Amino acid sequence: MEWVLKHDGPEAVRALRREVMGYVRRHGEAESDFAGAEIVVAELVANAFEHAPGPAWVRVAWEDERPELQVHDLGPGFDLEAHLPAGSASSGRGLFLANALADDLARAGKRAGGSRVTATLPVRRRRERPHGPAPNTHSPLPAPEEAGPDGTFGKEAFLRALVVELAQAVETTQGPDVAETLVARVGTNVGRRIEESHRAARAITGRLSPTQMADLYVRLKGAMGGDFYVIDVDERRIVLGNRRCPFGDVIRRQPGLCQMTSSVFGGIAARNTGASAVVLEERIALGDPECRVEVWLDGSAATPPRAARFYADGSEPEAPDQDLVEACRAAARGESFLYPEAVAAFMRDFLRRGEYVAGSKDLLTPREREIVKLIADSYTGKEIAEQLVISEKTVERHRGNILLKLGLRDRVALTRYAIRRGLIEP
Repeated sequence: MEWVLKHDGPEAVRALRREVMGYVRRHGEAESDFAGAEIVVAELVANAFEHAPGPAWVRVAWEDERPELQVHDLGPGFDLEAHLPAGSASSGRGLFLANALADDLARAGKRAGGSRVTATLPVRRRRERPHGPAPNTHSPLPAPEEAGPDGTFGKEAFLRALVVELAQAVETTQGPDVAETLVARVGTNVGRRIEESHRAARAITGRLSPTQMADLYVRLKGAMGGDFYVIDVDERRIVLGNRRCPFGDVIRRQPGLCQMTSSVFGGIAARNTGASAVVLEERIALGDPECRVEVWLDGSAATPPRAARFYADGSEPEAPDQDLVEACRAAARGESFLYPEAVAAFMRDFLRRGEYVAGSKDLLTPREREIVKLIADSYTGKEIAEQLVISEKTVERHRGNILLKLGLRDRVALTRYAIRRGLIEP
């Protein structure tokens, strides 16, 4: 799910935060840390608004059990500080809290300037589908400036809006998995027909080589008004650049259209190599000067980063999902069933948070909880010792025992624990 943030004032930031969190709440488990997630969303979006000129782009990628928040901006860049700033500092506390509440908070510079900040939100995906539509204030409908002199909109603007509106409606009412499947199906079907016409026009039989696929990608995008070109081709991957988006500047308001490119390219590659993965490394839609698309071929698809979208050749029937078979059998018997992957993910999260059988509050003594609170409030070992009238060695011994009991590693992890357990105010 993707949004565009224009510099229309603080109310626009608040509206976007509400919309992002509405989406996260609709698709997250009821027991998730939505309050912590909202702090992360609010801080990263506000940071882009305050320090970056021009628009910003916000994306929630939910390929895994927990969603990844991405915020792209065109600002001068900044450093992510993991420690609590000094009391005299005018900023930095928000990023410190975001780092404590989220996992994998990171910043990467963009080639043309600006930043891409990512963070894994403390929310788990809900298994059942949500019901009922939700408002979307960032509409994909044509902008007023796209209207002609007579006040009507052209076919391109209408069809673009139709595709995006349908995809967003499905994602809102049926969930991200269903929407992604729908867009992928449309893209791969369109790509199949384009490939058939390309083969017929050039009398090509058999599988397309990587070079032939790269040529097809450039030609089909050129016919739509794009300016794709080949950067590199070998047996493992095809790398393409693009100087001009077929949708023009409108793509910056509707970055979700990029997924159509992913599914068209991925479907063609999968039909000719058996499997593929597509990585949209850089996107004009997110403020980059050009697009950079990597198409990984066949067995090489295991190596792309997490943001890759995977495609398989649909010409052969897939083997039945044994977990799905067992789930159906359990449902027929009136029993419950949990996917092994879901159980493993739950246990990892369970152990990471320190939520053991006896309950986290039973693990720590009153004195240990007091020390956790002081550590999270940025007291030094010496200051804690003075306040509690104990030695620094005793403080360090308590700190070591606490980390061991909770399975945590450092002060930042203890701070995150204290916030989630209500020992300190966020």
